[in-house]
Amino acid sequence: MSKMLSIKRDYTVKESPHAKHARLKLSLRDGLVVVVPKGFDHDRVPGLLQKKKRWLEQASERIETQRKFFEPEPAGILPERMALRGIGEEWAVDYRPTESPYVTAVERPGNRLLVFGDTDNVEACKASLRRWLNRKTHVRIKPWLIRLARERAFDVNRVLVKSQRTRWAGCSRRKTISLNLKLLFIPEDLIRYALIHELCHTEKLNHSREFWALLKHHEPDYAKKDGKLRSAWRFAPAWLDAKKMRGGNAEYRQ
Repeated sequence: MSKMLSIKRDYTVKESPHAKHARLKLSLRDGLVVVVPKGFDHDRVPGLLQKKKRWLEQASERIETQRKFFEPEPAGILPERMALRGIGEEWAVDYRPTESPYVTAVERPGNRLLVFGDTDNVEACKASLRRWLNRKTHVRIKPWLIRLARERAFDVNRVLVKSQRTRWAGCSRRKTISLNLKLLFIPEDLIRYALIHELCHTEKLNHSREFWALLKHHEPDYAKKDGKLRSAWRFAPAWLDAKKMRGGNAEYRQ
C-alpha cells in the first residue's frame, strides 16, 4: 500500500487542448501523468486519484511485473540455457571463439546450440541468437497461426516475425500479422491465445465490444488468458533486448 501512496503523491499534471476529459497514464518512464483539458481545476486531481484508487493499484501491479523486462541488463550477460516453453524445448548454449569476425549459431545433437566466431562481441552473439529464434518462430509458430486461421476461417495476407519490445504480436489493416519471437518463451496456452487474439483483429482492427464478442466466440476463457498474457513478460529473458526500453504503460480515461 505504501508504494501506491507514493505513486499518488508523485504525479504530473499535463494540460492538453485536445483532451475532453481527465485521464490517467502510468508508465515506467514517466510515472503517473494526469492529462486534463485546458482550464481544468487542478484541485480536483487528488479526488480523481482517490476515486480511481483501485485502477491505480491494478495498473501499478501490471507495470511492476514488466519492470524486469524493461530494465537494461548487464552488457556481459549471455544465456547458457534457453527454455522455449511454448514448444516444449530446452536448449543448452555453448560459445566457441574462432578467428571469424562474424558470429553464427548452429544446432547440434542433444538440443545444444553452438555459437562460434567473435564471441567476445556480446552484441554480435545476441544478434546471432535472435536470428536463430527468428528462424525457430518461422518453423514452429507461423505454421500454427496459419493452421488456426484455416480452421477458424480467418483471412491472413502475410505473416512476419519480429523482436518487438512491448507487443506479443500485431495485425495491420492489410491483414499482415507480426509475431514476436519472444512468444517461444511463454506457455503454450498463452501463445495460442495471442494467435487467436490477432486473428480476430483481421476482422475487427480495434478493441471494440464487437471485437471482444468475436474473441469470446473463439476463446471463451479470453479474459483470464488476457490477464496472464499481460504478465507473461517475466518469461522473456532480459538479454534479448540490448538497449534500455521506454517501459510498459497503462491508461485510464474518465
